[in-house]
Amino acid sequence: MNKRTIALLVALIGLCIAPLSAEDAKPATTAAPIAPPAPTAEKVDKKGKGAREDWDKLTEAEKAEKLKERKAKMEARLKDLKAKKAAGTLTDKETQQLERLEKQAARGDRPAGGKRPKKDDATAK
Repeated sequence: MNKRTIALLVALIGLCIAPLSAEDAKPATTAAPIAPPAPTAEKVDKKGKGAREDWDKLTEAEKAEKLKERKAKMEARLKDLKAKKAAGTLTDKETQQLERLEKQAARGDRPAGGKRPKKDDATAK
């Protein structure tokens, strides 16, 4: 190989290595944030089948109480988000949450089982 080709290869290798050494020279305070810990098997189970099985074990009175608690929590959060919106301090994430909560509130109470009647059933009445 001639000297020109060798010089070109050395320059390319130097350009490829330079960004790597710059990353190593960064102070520790600018490092990427640490990822949140992975959910444990117990928490995953509560979100999955285990939570449904727990719900099925509750009595009707306990289910009604839990639903009241959830509704009260949702209404409190909705009120808080509307106040933030009025104050103009709502973030993008909170805006999305507000929209979802408003849709849920607009749906209102559903019949037992959480399912609505089919459209054919509603028109047949």
